[in-house]
Amino acid sequence: MNIRGIGHRGYPVKYPENTLSSFQAAIDLGFSHIELDVHLSKDGVPVVMHDYNIDRMTDGSGEIREYTVDQLQEFNVGEFEKIPTLEEVLRLAKGQIHVSIEMKNTKLYDAVEEKVCRIVQKLQMEEEVYVISFDHKSLAKMRVLSSDIKIGPLVTKMKRSHLRLIEKLDAEYIAVKFDGLNEKYINKCEQMGVQVVAWTVNSIEQMQRLKKFPSILITTDELEKYKAYNATYADNLEQVII
Repeated sequence: MNIRGIGHRGYPVKYPENTLSSFQAAIDLGFSHIELDVHLSKDGVPVVMHDYNIDRMTDGSGEIREYTVDQLQEFNVGEFEKIPTLEEVLRLAKGQIHVSIEMKNTKLYDAVEEKVCRIVQKLQMEEEVYVISFDHKSLAKMRVLSSDIKIGPLVTKMKRSHLRLIEKLDAEYIAVKFDGLNEKYINKCEQMGVQVVAWTVNSIEQMQRLKKFPSILITTDELEKYKAYNATYADNLEQVII
């Protein structure tokens, strides 16, 4: 059964986040989407890691932008993993799973939008990815670079002004922190044809609360828990219908 949901940084509960094994686990579990985070190396290559430095996730230290991509891939993530490039992850995902690309700390980097856009276009994955960011000016740059790559603002709480922002950006998504969702604006986004994404939903209680909004695309760290909950919900629903 295909699971409509987003593996947050892959499957971080069981694998090092934002690594190829973590993303492969989400694919193997049948999820429809993965989410990843992008920074630029010293030589301008988009690499996949949540933090702007490598201290938390590797056996090295320092900011990502201080190292070339070759130098970054000399560090270990966990026991066996390396820091993947965006291109490596997209090649893994192509034809198997959709990818949410978050551009992180965009003000630290020169032309990150252009470099991400170029890789998506190179792999012809415009229909398999969408790009999100808290930096809405960065999203506007992405929209100028490509009318085909889908984009969406990241926000902590839905507001009326975000509806205007979506129209201004010609955005197809909006990614909202779980406790910042608003039923009125969810309904409005549905009317506009905009996909609402909720992050990050890990407890059964949160999953149950969002069943009220079946259109929402849910981001989770707890992939197997979410898969089991959805299977149980589907079975219960089938019994009610019968």
